[in-house]
Amino acid sequence: MGQKIILSSIIFFITVIIIAQFFAQPDYLWTENTVSELAAQDHANKAIMQIGFIGFGLIFNIGLILKIIETQQLNVPGILLMLYGIAILITGFYSERPIDSTISYAINEAKIHSLFAMIAGFSLSFAILWNMITSASVPEKITHLIFLFLVMGFSIAYGFAENGALNFGKGIIQRSLYLVSFIWLYWGQTLS
Repeated sequence: MGQKIILSSIIFFITVIIIAQFFAQPDYLWTENTVSELAAQDHANKAIMQIGFIGFGLIFNIGLILKIIETQQLNVPGILLMLYGIAILITGFYSERPIDSTISYAINEAKIHSLFAMIAGFSLSFAILWNMITSASVPEKITHLIFLFLVMGFSIAYGFAENGALNFGKGIIQRSLYLVSFIWLYWGQTLS
């Protein structure tokens, strides 16, 4: 049951991202703008994406808790993934800065959003690393290592795109990072 709810949280989040893009600001480009910018400050329809972040975090953690109850096991990756879910949930309460740089915004709110997005990324990366180290079989270790390289690679590429050092759409990079993360979240939870 827990595994099905984890999958449901992923499907829910992807669905909300797609829906929110239909209600995005006119200057929003999915190739250049992030999922967080769908819930940016001063965006009339930001509540859609905020519900996505909060709902994903809640549903995902409910799935993890049920899985812990079912397996009667609480391990380090489980704790790290709960932290990941909580961090994503919290990002829903604090919005990113507006896309239009001429609009004033709450700097602290944007910083809190970014901080918890970073905590989510680190939590996920450490969960993958821990699973890689503790996996019983070599094929599992290699698969976790591949996902770790992909998550870290997309994260680094996103940082370069955000800073202008990489001339490639940060929206595409971030969505690729989400996709890889979601695949691992489902696959990794299926194994343990």
